[in-house]
Parts: sequence; structure tokens; C-alpha cells
Amino acid sequence: MAESRPTVDQTAALLAELIPGDHGLRVVEVRPPGRVVCTAGPDGLEYALGGSVSGPTMFKLVDYAAFLTVNACVGVMRSAVLAHSSISFLEPAQPGVLRIVVDIVQLGLRTAVADVRVTDGRDWLVAMAALHFALPTRKSRRATASIDAMAQPASIDRTA
Repeated sequence: MAESRPTVDQTAALLAELIPGDHGLRVVEVRPPGRVVCTAGPDGLEYALGGSVSGPTMFKLVDYAAFLTVNACVGVMRSAVLAHSSISFLEPAQPGVLRIVVDIVQLGLRTAVADVRVTDGRDWLVAMAALHFALPTRKSRRATASIDAMAQPASIDRTA
């Protein structure tokens, strides 16, 4: 993770800042240098006809958790975008709490690659994913930071 090595509470606050709303994701563990563990459910999950957690719901949670992990590792970077992803659904995820483990496996100046594993309440591996994020150039990072600073009230400290 970044030099400051965020705590679970700091990463949870970052999640609320980056992805506001009722997505159901909760940060439960942060392990340097690049692991964040989240849980989701059982409330708020969408289910497929057979009663398992739907694929689109799992992909959304995987995407959110990976985006959060990248931002926790490199600092707040709202302009990081998902450039490529691959997800494999291995087993139907049973209703209940999902555990989403994200590991940053490559972090460069312009890219970050995350490996994600999702287990259900039985502790079965139900999905695996690789997500590749494009990170903004230094020039656009400064421009985005300037825009963000202008849009926020002066009383909010964005350096923490």
C-alpha cells in the first residue's frame, strides 16, 4: 500500500467517498502491501432465477472492491478507469455473505492489475477475476486534483 498504509476505518471512509450509496460493500481487512478484503450481503444482493447470487451483482462488487484497492494503494485517483477485465464464475454463489479478496499483483506508473477471489458463506470459491485499471498520467492527475480541489469546500482536508 501507499506509505501511509491505510487502516480498515480509513479504507472504509475512502469507499464511502469514492463509491457513495447502498452497494453493500464493507471493508473488513487491509493487509499491506496490496490486499483489501471486503464482504457484501446478505441484504442487498440480487439473485438469479435458481436462487444463487447473480453474476452481474458479483461483477459489480468485484469492480468496486478492486477500484477501492487501487485507490488505497496509490492514493485517491478518481480518474482511474477499468481498461480490461476477465471474470470466471466457478460455482453458483449461495445466498448469504460474500467475501471478496483483492490483491494488487502489478502496480506501475500507468496501470494497476488486481486479482480478485470471491467466496460464499460455504467458503467455496465462486468467482475469480483479473481487472486491469488504466491510471491517469501525472499531468492529468494534477489537473484532476485541481478540479477536485475547486469543487470541494475548503474545510475538507483531501491530503489525509
